[in-house]
Amino acid sequence: MSDDEFNRVEFQFGVILLRTRRFQSLMDRLGKQRISKPVGWLMLYLMPVAAAIGAYIFLDEVAILLSPRGAEVVSYIRTISPLANIGLPGINPYLPIVDGWIALVIAMIVHEGAHGIVARSLGLPVKAAGLLFFLVLPIGAFVDVDEGAMKDAKPSYAARVLAAGAGINIIVAIVCLLLLTATVGAFTPVASGAGIVSVAPNSPAYNAGLRPGDIVTVFDGKPVTDLNAFLGPNTTLEAGETVNLTYYRGGTFTNTSAKLACCDIIENLQTMQNISYPYIGVVEVSEPELTSAVTSYSAPLSNLYQFFCVPTLPVCQTRVPYSGTLGVFYTSPLGTAAVPLANFVYWVFFLNFNLAIFNALPIYPLDGGQAFMVGLKALGKGRMSDRTALIVTGIVTIAIVGLILGVVAGPYLF
Repeated sequence: MSDDEFNRVEFQFGVILLRTRRFQSLMDRLGKQRISKPVGWLMLYLMPVAAAIGAYIFLDEVAILLSPRGAEVVSYIRTISPLANIGLPGINPYLPIVDGWIALVIAMIVHEGAHGIVARSLGLPVKAAGLLFFLVLPIGAFVDVDEGAMKDAKPSYAARVLAAGAGINIIVAIVCLLLLTATVGAFTPVASGAGIVSVAPNSPAYNAGLRPGDIVTVFDGKPVTDLNAFLGPNTTLEAGETVNLTYYRGGTFTNTSAKLACCDIIENLQTMQNISYPYIGVVEVSEPELTSAVTSYSAPLSNLYQFFCVPTLPVCQTRVPYSGTLGVFYTSPLGTAAVPLANFVYWVFFLNFNLAIFNALPIYPLDGGQAFMVGLKALGKGRMSDRTALIVTGIVTIAIVGLILGVVAGPYLF
């Protein structure tokens, strides 16, 4: 493309395309590196892994919805906004605006950049590259590999270029998981005690000065790690009694007292009778629970599902160490930067992983769908026409899109 034909800025439906030759020269340099070709093969092998993970997640969700737990799961899903299925910060209420947009831009830049680098390593031309903006907000990047060259290229060449995006997203996600594990593994409770998650208005705890984020370290003259040990079934306290408390807040220990009220009522499942306990008015997270939430990250492969407990979802607030609820209860050698860093790394992982598994699915015209069609033609060894490959790919696309719509929309419709 000559300089006269090179439009640096283009507007399309509110989106600004800012083209630059610097990206193309950068991809040329990286594509010439000796490591580029073996990495291209690695990403080709990673793409079907990403597609298999995506398919497994959706099929597992179907199995759960059809299981005896299905009604309970559907009830919970209905408490979450349907917009949670859209991966755009500002639209999805559970994606943070700043960290979410930065992570999304990173995911899209490495995704598109990988297409271009692998294409150049194989000698395929890149017609254009640049950044995408919605108004003034950066929303990603684009790399335009020459379609004619891709069509005429060897199937293994085209497949490697198509697989590069999802492959690099998987690699970035794995690196982020390792960083997240190392960051969270350094967390320790800031003080020994029971963390206060919430305090009921006008409750004994509220009137005693306790607030969310405090840590009760002493209860009625004894060290405490779990308030239930003092106020649960084994309690000797009664409503109306006054107990002395020590709590930690912002580096300071404060003494106070609370007059217990009546009553916490718990049903005894053996006698089917209600039992009353003195009431203080807090929801807590015990020190053993705080420690367990961190130690689970020391063996990430044994509990991969913990990484899909989104820290902004209410059900995950008391499970994820770097959530807005639990983060205040920890300290780290990284200081105050530890929790924000863990959150940022998590969102980079989350958006790269989701972009990879969705883009790798054999849905045309996504990369996975195009790679699937290239694979069909290669397996057919000239006996399968372009039309037949397109029809088969279309059938697979319709089946997978139907599955996804069923999982995403089904709980809200039925």
